[in-house]
Amino acid sequence: MVRPIDDLDRSIIRLLQEDSRMPSAEIARRLGVAERTVRARINRLVQDGVVKLVAIINPAALGYDVTADIFLEVEPGRLEEVAEQLVAMEEVAYVGLTTGDRDISIQVFVPSVDALYRFITEKLQRIPGVVGTTTYVVPRVLKWLHNWSLPADGVVTTGRRMVRRRRRGRAARSQAEASVTPATGTGGGENA
Repeated sequence: MVRPIDDLDRSIIRLLQEDSRMPSAEIARRLGVAERTVRARINRLVQDGVVKLVAIINPAALGYDVTADIFLEVEPGRLEEVAEQLVAMEEVAYVGLTTGDRDISIQVFVPSVDALYRFITEKLQRIPGVVGTTTYVVPRVLKWLHNWSLPADGVVTTGRRMVRRRRRGRAARSQAEASVTPATGTGGGENA
């Protein structure tokens, strides 16, 4: 189930993204609400899994100057086995199962291009089940996950169900829901 959030939740999240150590009292002062309200909202956001309060490492500050996105092609039936091995590798920051002509997407942080080459040739290509890799060095990242903000319209569609911020009126909600038509698998289009 998708948990709806309101404008106060959004404002609290935005301030925590600026400084996750900002005291509840400061957040309350900036937003003009009671500190107890802020603490309760943060606890609920964490408990519901909407936010996770963690320290984020800056790899470049620690000498890991090379970021690379690597896409792997895997033998049929070995996807989960290969993914588990990738998750265990210390160079790997992200592992995602994908669709398209590659099966797994990973992001790695290494100290140099030479270290990246060794990682690919000595580790990735030796994993049983890996058929091929495609590597993209990322020389500059403009936006990380911790900089992502919720879309302004507050609409999340999950299958046929649409979840909206509570402040929208019934008429606006009905109009928006009427414009969403679920895919039925029939008719023309790119996927037909």
